[in-house]
Amino acid sequence: MSRLTTFFKNADTAFGVFCPQYFLLAIFPNSTEAEAAKAQLHSAGYLEEDVLVATGEEVVQFAHDHLQKDGLWGMVMTELSRSFGTEAAYADRDLAAAKRGEAFLAVYCPSAEGKTKAWMVLESRKPLVARYYAAGGIEHLAGEA
Repeated sequence: MSRLTTFFKNADTAFGVFCPQYFLLAIFPNSTEAEAAKAQLHSAGYLEEDVLVATGEEVVQFAHDHLQKDGLWGMVMTELSRSFGTEAAYADRDLAAAKRGEAFLAVYCPSAEGKTKAWMVLESRKPLVARYYAAGGIEHLAGEA
């Protein structure tokens, strides 16, 4: 089992696309910048088990494993999501970023207050992309229109 699978143990899918509810996801140009953001989150009181930095390589492998697990039905639902312009488009961009070697930081934020606090820390680090996966949808925080 990968670190990402363990970290996102309760995450679900929507239309065949990985959708980590109550997580803030930020993408940085490299692992050094993502690790610096993680250290800043720890200084702000976030616990080790609530913050994860993943390399692009780990994200590519996670996506591959996820595709194999969901099989044909997952592929059909992902294509449906692409046609609606929903989560699959973001997943496609994230996978491209991972293949370029960009690093991913995920923070578990089960409350609005936790999300706001985490974003206040991360916003100053200027991530390339940031979004929060809420129960009612995706909140785009940086890098996406």
